[in-house]
Amino acid sequence: MRKRLMASTAAIIIVGFLVAFALAAKLVQDQYQLEFTRRLDSILAMMESQVDDIGQDPQGFAIKIGRELQEKGQEIRITILDSGGNVIGDSGIGEQGELPAENHLYRPEIQQAQKKDIGYDTRKSDSVQKEYYYAAVQVGDRYFLRAALPTEEMNHAVTKVWMYAMVAGAVGSIIVVLVTWLIFTKLSKPLKKLSDASLRIAEGDYTSRVEGIYTDEMGNLARTFNLMADNTQQAIDDMKSKQHQLEGVLQGMHDGVLAVNADNMILFLNDSAKQMLGVATLQTGKSFEGSLLVSKIAAFMNQALKEEKVIQDTVVSAASPQGERIFTVYATPIQDNKESAVLAVIADVTHISKLEQLRSEFVANVTHELKTPLTAIRGSIELLKSADRDEETRRYFYDVLDIEAERLHHLIDDMLVLSQIENAKPDSTEQRCDVAQEIRETVARLYPIAEKANITLKVELKDGICVACSSSRLQQMLGNLIENAIKYNKPNGSVKITAEESRQMAVIRIQDTGIGIEEEHFNRLFERFYRVDTSRSRAIGGTGLGLSIVKHLAVLYGGEVSVESTPGIGTTFTVRLPLLLPEKS
Repeated sequence: MRKRLMASTAAIIIVGFLVAFALAAKLVQDQYQLEFTRRLDSILAMMESQVDDIGQDPQGFAIKIGRELQEKGQEIRITILDSGGNVIGDSGIGEQGELPAENHLYRPEIQQAQKKDIGYDTRKSDSVQKEYYYAAVQVGDRYFLRAALPTEEMNHAVTKVWMYAMVAGAVGSIIVVLVTWLIFTKLSKPLKKLSDASLRIAEGDYTSRVEGIYTDEMGNLARTFNLMADNTQQAIDDMKSKQHQLEGVLQGMHDGVLAVNADNMILFLNDSAKQMLGVATLQTGKSFEGSLLVSKIAAFMNQALKEEKVIQDTVVSAASPQGERIFTVYATPIQDNKESAVLAVIADVTHISKLEQLRSEFVANVTHELKTPLTAIRGSIELLKSADRDEETRRYFYDVLDIEAERLHHLIDDMLVLSQIENAKPDSTEQRCDVAQEIRETVARLYPIAEKANITLKVELKDGICVACSSSRLQQMLGNLIENAIKYNKPNGSVKITAEESRQMAVIRIQDTGIGIEEEHFNRLFERFYRVDTSRSRAIGGTGLGLSIVKHLAVLYGGEVSVESTPGIGTTFTVRLPLLLPEKS
């Protein structure tokens, strides 16, 4: 171990020397290149100022500039290109030399000059076999001016730096090896103790400590190591505690939480997820499979893992006796060095989706119900505007307006009542109500309607039956049922109203001899705006909300309403409300 540490330390220091010298060499090279760039930029600027002299003799102009620079002690090669990249002047070949035939348009410095006004490049010249640092500019649409400096001076300086670096590196390496050997000889003994203690802790012995008294940095290291051993066990205990807390939170969530690895093995599953998925065999450590719903969610989670992004989708379960269930699934991939996994949160939105569907249907139904009377009102108004209408015709349309306005009034009243019931808090008007008395008052109020329709009302009541509710709302519930029994009855028919006690409930029945209702309508009979016979219901002024109000009132007071019917014979509606025990004397 000591040899490896010595070798590593020596290598690091030597590499540091080399890096430092390399940076120095690069700095020298950059400094030379900066100076070359400055000189070439100055020369190109001077040539641009004399560009009008090029057209007469490009080669002569290049040689002239080159000689002027040479007289100043600058060995700079001047090249002039036409707009097509052909060499038309080159100071490097002399007056009698032959210009290069090769096109220079695609040389790097020329390409840069076309794009950025000026370009630079370092390479070996094919014509004179020397390495140059090139700078070029484009002058209008006619010429490219290029100046080049040989890089011999720069390369020589860099080579010289590297020679010094090699000598200094060799001497420094010898010194480093000697010093490193002395240092590690001194440190090896306490490091051995530290290594042994570390091995014992790695094997699970958290009571192991580094023994010995040290006053230098090794002493600080030993004390720190011992403190680390003290804290490690505490950290492990804290981690286990937090893990248990997290599992408790996830288990207590209403939404399902599920984690699966890349092999489709369950890493975590809370009780809500197991209940939603309906597969009793699902548990941590087993494969995530067991039903069509599970397969859909597994495929969705696998998609999130492959795409490595958070995705969301809606999954619908297969039909069951409880009906379809709708789930929103959020899946997010979890990536680490050891294992890939995906976490899913499953929310049961069946009730929310149903409420949204009911809301949409309610809006559509309200719109339809309002449109019919409004259309009739508008049509009547248009006809009344005509001046040639006689008084009898006008009176007829006034009656239509009155009927449709009354229908709108009833519709709005019923909608307000239904809204109040649905949003009702505990009823402040709730009181002790005598069922028989409320039925008698309701029958008395509806008797003229029954007599006009030639319908007989029969009442069989047991006195002393009391319930806890609002008197006005109980009469509204009874009135809706009795009025429907009158309206949808046959000529010379009858309506029988009874009240009795049964199993701690007040049981009220309204039985008619009317047209009856097909069983297929029972499930939707208490929905808003649902009508068995749409045309007849509207003809007799129904709003389609009466039975819905009855159901909501029954539920509000802890009861229920049901229906039995035989087409052609009659219908019986039964209301059950919790019985209020007699007051003690």
